[in-house]
Amino acid sequence: MLYICVLAVSLKVKALQDFYDMLSKDEDRVCYGFDDVQRANALCAIDQLLVSDSMYRNHGDLNVRKKVMDLMDSVKESGGKIFKFSSLHVSGEQLNNYTGIAAILRFPVFEEEEQA
Repeated sequence: MLYICVLAVSLKVKALQDFYDMLSKDEDRVCYGFDDVQRANALCAIDQLLVSDSMYRNHGDLNVRKKVMDLMDSVKESGGKIFKFSSLHVSGEQLNNYTGIAAILRFPVFEEEEQA
């Protein structure tokens, strides 16, 4: 059982490191903040979704919590991987520095204004 917990934590830490690596190499293949992540999901662009528990467990607004849970379900349905982080772990604290939700994208997603 301990092996499974350690493996799960190491996969999360790797996903967070992959996010940082992609952010430094190709920032068009990552996004963070609920609105940007939701926009990327609408295009089925999310490969890995990183979510802090503060986004879906400790949030006082039930509407926001439902939106986050619906987003996670949608990403999963489109074949994306979901990584849930505890705010009590250092990786969760780091993710909270990026609004508590981030994504590694399958392909770049550009704002409409940038395409013109």
